[in-house]
Amino acid sequence: MIFEGKINLSESKTVKKISFEVPPNTSRLTVRFEYFPASLGPVQNHVNLLFYDSLGRFMGRYDRGTKNFVVAPQASEAAVQTRPLPGKWTVFFENHYLFSDVHYRLEILCEGEEEFKTFKGEFHTHSLHSDGTMSVSELSEFLKMKGFDFFFLTDHSNISGWRELETLHGTVGFPAQELNSFKGHALVLGAKTFIDWKDHEGKEKDFDQIVHEAHSQNALIGVAHPFAMGEPACVGCKWTYEFDPFDADFVEVWNADLSRLELNYEAIGGWLRAVRSGKRVIATAGRDLHAKDEREWMANYVLARHLELEEVLWSIKFGRTYLSSVGEIHIDVSGNSVGETVKHDGSVVLRIENLPKSNLLTVTRRTVQSFSVEGVFEKKIETEEKEDLLILLAFDEKERPILISNPIYLIRGERR
Repeated sequence: MIFEGKINLSESKTVKKISFEVPPNTSRLTVRFEYFPASLGPVQNHVNLLFYDSLGRFMGRYDRGTKNFVVAPQASEAAVQTRPLPGKWTVFFENHYLFSDVHYRLEILCEGEEEFKTFKGEFHTHSLHSDGTMSVSELSEFLKMKGFDFFFLTDHSNISGWRELETLHGTVGFPAQELNSFKGHALVLGAKTFIDWKDHEGKEKDFDQIVHEAHSQNALIGVAHPFAMGEPACVGCKWTYEFDPFDADFVEVWNADLSRLELNYEAIGGWLRAVRSGKRVIATAGRDLHAKDEREWMANYVLARHLELEEVLWSIKFGRTYLSSVGEIHIDVSGNSVGETVKHDGSVVLRIENLPKSNLLTVTRRTVQSFSVEGVFEKKIETEEKEDLLILLAFDEKERPILISNPIYLIRGERR
C-alpha cells in the first residue's frame, strides 16, 4: 500500500496520523519512506515516523537516518523484533521541524503466509501462590492431561508464580492475575508487572484507573463471575463497582463447572444484551480452577496464528474465540469465523460441524431462531440490518450450554 501527500510548513512541530490495515497472513512488514525537499544547504526538513500495532504496542521509529525498516522475527535496526499482528495499525508523522512544505511517499509492504490454528485455553486458574492446591508445574501437567494447549495463571492479587512459567513441561502458561478487591474480581491477562486495586495509602482506586494501568502494559482486563453471590458468603465476589462489567475488554460469562447454571445465566444474558446493543465485549469462560477436578467445564477455543502471548491476546481482544464444553467445533459464516466481519447482500450461509445433538440458537440484533442440530448443520441466515451480528449458542438436553460463540459481524456491502 502507498500513501502520498503533502505536509504544509504550518504543520511544523505537529503530529499527523494515518491508519492502515495489516492482513492476517503477514509475518514481515517493510516500510519505505521518502520526502522532499529534504534539505536546503545546512537547513533540513525533519520528519520521523512512529509505528504502533493493532494492540497499541510501539513497533519502531523511522528516523531521517533510517535506511531499512522491517518489523519481523528477524527485524531491521529501528524496528521492533516481532511478528506483525493483523488489524489496524497507526503511523504518526512526527513533523519535528520544517522550513518548507514537504511532499512525501510512504510505502508499506506486508508479506507472509501465516495461518490461524485453534488452541484450547483456560483463562482462570489458581496455584499454591494463592489458594490453589497445585504447584504451577502440577497445574500445567493437569491441564495438559485435560487437553489444554495453554493457560493464564491468575492467582489472587499475586504474581509470584510467574517465575515458574518459563520452565513448565506441560501446558504453556502465560502471566496473569486476579484482582481481589472488596467490590469485585477482575482478571488481568498479559501484564508485565503487578496491577494493584489500591494506591500506596491503601485507598481503593476507581476501576477506570485500574483499566488504564492494565492497558498501559498492553494487557487485557475483564470481569470474573460478575453476578456471583456476594457477602457474607463471598466478600468481593459479586461485582459492585460503578464501572459496567460489559465495558471491560472481556467478561467471564461462564465460571466454574457446567452445574453452576444459577451463577452464569445472568452473565450470559447481560453479555447478549450488551453486544446486541453495540458494545464490543468478548465472552470468556473460566474454570476458576483451584484443585484437580474431573467435572466438565467450558473451555476457550482461541483462533490464533501461533501459541505466543501477543498472538493469543490479539485473538482474545478481537473476539477470535468461542466457548465449548464438547471440544473443537467448526464455525463458518460465508467463509469467515468468529470475530471476523462478513460483507453480505442480505443473507449469509452458516455452517457448523462437530456439534453433538443440541438445541442451537442463532442470535442477531433483532432475531433469535432455534434449531435442533446434530453433526453438520447448514442454514441461510437473513438480515435486513446494514450492520448486524451473529452469535451462536447451543444447549444440551439438560439445558447446559455446550457452545457460546463470540459475534461474527455482518455488514451489508459488496463481497470481495
